[in-house]
Amino acid sequence: MKELLKKGLLSAKNIVRVTAFVLVVAVLLETWVVWFKKKSYDGSLMMQNFYEQPENSIDLLCIGSSHTFIDINTGVLWDEYGIPSYILGGSMQPFWNTYYNLREAVKTQTPRLVVLEALACDIEPEIGDHGMIINNVSGMHWNMNKLESIRASVCDTDGLVDYTLLFEEFHSRYSELDMFDIAADLGDSVRSENWKGFYDYLRIEFATRPEINDDIEPLAMPNKEEYYYRLIIEYCQEQGIPILVIVSPDAGYNDLARARYLYAADIAEEYGVDFVDFNEYYDEIGLDFSYDFGDIGHLNFLGNRKFTSYLGDYITDNFDMIDRSDDQTGLYDSWDENFRYNETRVTNFVLSQTTDLHDYISILNTLSDDYEIIVELNDISRMDADLRTYLNLCGISCSRDFDDRRYIIRRGQSIALEADENGLYYEVMQSNHHFSVTTEGVFFDNSDLTVPDHPGVCITVYDRYNQTVADNVSAVFEEVFRLEY
Repeated sequence: MKELLKKGLLSAKNIVRVTAFVLVVAVLLETWVVWFKKKSYDGSLMMQNFYEQPENSIDLLCIGSSHTFIDINTGVLWDEYGIPSYILGGSMQPFWNTYYNLREAVKTQTPRLVVLEALACDIEPEIGDHGMIINNVSGMHWNMNKLESIRASVCDTDGLVDYTLLFEEFHSRYSELDMFDIAADLGDSVRSENWKGFYDYLRIEFATRPEINDDIEPLAMPNKEEYYYRLIIEYCQEQGIPILVIVSPDAGYNDLARARYLYAADIAEEYGVDFVDFNEYYDEIGLDFSYDFGDIGHLNFLGNRKFTSYLGDYITDNFDMIDRSDDQTGLYDSWDENFRYNETRVTNFVLSQTTDLHDYISILNTLSDDYEIIVELNDISRMDADLRTYLNLCGISCSRDFDDRRYIIRRGQSIALEADENGLYYEVMQSNHHFSVTTEGVFFDNSDLTVPDHPGVCITVYDRYNQTVADNVSAVFEEVFRLEY
């Protein structure tokens, strides 16, 4: 009996040990997968973040290529129309990946409208390159939609096996890993928490307005693209979800693309679906090709706001949408934060590109409570009159020509700073970020932002909401000077 009990006890201990070992391996494997999984804001992360959205909170689902997530501004749709939207796309995304993304999305969301961006009509290759495949399939949870999306993306069984077993996704990632792969939010906790798939293109590139040829005849899109294009429309209709197919403004628009889009428009008409090529409405949108594009194919932070407002008008005029901006349940709070995040990033960009001191002061006067302005007075004997007035209004006396005082300006009011015994004037620690002002200079994380060898007034603008330094300059005479870092 004792032997049997002893054997039973040993057997139980072995089961516990094996179970513990399996659990440890599972945890390590899950950590390994998280670290090594491709993280890309132009594809995989959109799907990963989609799973974090509250169930049945998305009224407008926008799907397609980069023209979707760069040109359609989710913040504007929320701020101007109260539409909670999400962008689920990827760079150069073909319709087959879009189709399976759509099927995955409706598991947890019941959108009142799907907007399909039609760039894929003009994509020739039936098999994407390695990077695009990873971007467009890796974010999805493991299920039949992901397997079918992979199957549609590769040309042979070996490719299907490699991507299914994660080999193609992980084998080359060792040399790319950094601290942001380990951080769940990629080092940007504000964006990660409230992100809706939109990417604000913060650059300006001169573009030439395309000529729209009205004599073009429709040209069939590649067979595989047409097959999945039809499947997307049919699936939406089966689910009872209205669908709008669009072509967003494109400075690279040409006759071949137009011919393909006309063919896609004919198919949409066949199904009784709205199709709008917004390249026919440049003037109505108010686009300025000198300032509103980030590159030849994408709108920038100026252009996407104009286009999204025009798109929002079309959507609200033609589809049954609900203004959720007054909702008090908390379901849509993250859309408020998403808009705030987008707007502060644009403010930071504009501030950092401004070189005229008078324009710079005008921006400082409009900054919200999210910002703190650190001012260091140096040689102010020849300070610009407007800057002197601004500082005086904030309560900073500029009576002495040479000074070494430091101040912080909050809500237009200044507070004099005193250094402690370690030479520290001011410090902010948020998430993974560290901002400090010391007797040695200005520092953010591992960067020294001190502007050397310039007289005048050193100004550092810290954005507490986005947890970053918006700008750091030396202001003297009528210009601002920046240190590259």
